[in-house]
Amino acid sequence: MELNYQQQHCAMTLREGIDEYRAYLAAIDRKVMQDAAGSRLLLEHDATHVLFGMDTSLEQEAGLDSWLFFGCQWRLSYIRAYGKLPEIKALYRALIKEFGWRGLPRLYWKTLKLKWRVFVRSRSMLKKWPYQFPDPWLDRPIDELRREHGLVILNERERATGEPLYWSGNY
Repeated sequence: MELNYQQQHCAMTLREGIDEYRAYLAAIDRKVMQDAAGSRLLLEHDATHVLFGMDTSLEQEAGLDSWLFFGCQWRLSYIRAYGKLPEIKALYRALIKEFGWRGLPRLYWKTLKLKWRVFVRSRSMLKKWPYQFPDPWLDRPIDELRREHGLVILNERERATGEPLYWSGNY
């Protein structure tokens, strides 16, 4: 299923794109995580899904990791704080329990072509996306933000990695 924010020239604001992303999560019975008071870690992560046009399949999450690494400005301490959130730790534990430690390298091997496409595409960006973006950007059109950063997202065919991996967290 292709979402509106996965179109290169999406006219929605970043806030509307995040709302669409979160509605998609609810529609597929995934937990929509909310930030604690005074935090924006989850909002900023959700914004990267929207800006880079990725959904929450394991494959596209792996692709998003590459977008974050090559196409974003970030501080390691800040990104590590995301990984320390109780909900994210529980998600990692569930993945490892179901797939084992060998499952993560298998996922990354499966997504190698996707990761390469992300790397190549990220090299043509005019400037990297600031993971900690200014609050007023929530009300700017996604297309405008992508143009400003020289970001051309991957289309549906380019995001495809074959038969998706399923795990209990998909339901």
